[in-house]
Amino acid sequence: MVRAVLLIVATYTVIGDIAQAVAITTGHATIALGGSDGRLPLSYLPQLLQADLREGASGTLADAPISLRLLCALPNLIHAATIVLATVYLLRVLRGIAQAQPFDPFVLTSWRRLSVALIVGGVVQSLADTAAMVYLSSRIGLLFGAGHVAEAQRVEFLGGDYETIGTNTPQWQVAVIVAGLVALALTAAFRAGARLERDVDGVV
Repeated sequence: MVRAVLLIVATYTVIGDIAQAVAITTGHATIALGGSDGRLPLSYLPQLLQADLREGASGTLADAPISLRLLCALPNLIHAATIVLATVYLLRVLRGIAQAQPFDPFVLTSWRRLSVALIVGGVVQSLADTAAMVYLSSRIGLLFGAGHVAEAQRVEFLGGDYETIGTNTPQWQVAVIVAGLVALALTAAFRAGARLERDVDGVV
């Protein structure tokens, strides 16, 4: 039952991450309802809070450079990969426990890999989102900072002549990293249990 729920939640999360990454990369909604063309606004980027076009101007996320869209979609792909790896290793742990072999080397290795997947995945995703934010903020600061900036430069970078751009803050995956630290602590506990089991088996 636990494993079935885990698979359902993990599958739902991964599908959501991939769908959002595809939408960001293509600039179109994965599913367009009501006969609409599905084009998404620039503000759909997780790194932006606001993106208002100048009066009479046009532009969507699909008009932004593909390099910008890929950079902003990267954190979603890293999160999906992290969830896949973590689910695989956690299922291995649960299988070992279900077989009454919680201290088997296979289980201990799975615990260690689970903690590494969560910690490394959480940190790498956070750094990727931070890199996207720094890149966006620095370029936007140049385009909308002091002095007049040609419309062509704004259109080239953002895919449209935007009047106001509001950036988000980097989204650090604290929950994922903490989960990895908890898994690391459990790894140490299970290793201690394995040593105790070996010591007991060696007592005559």
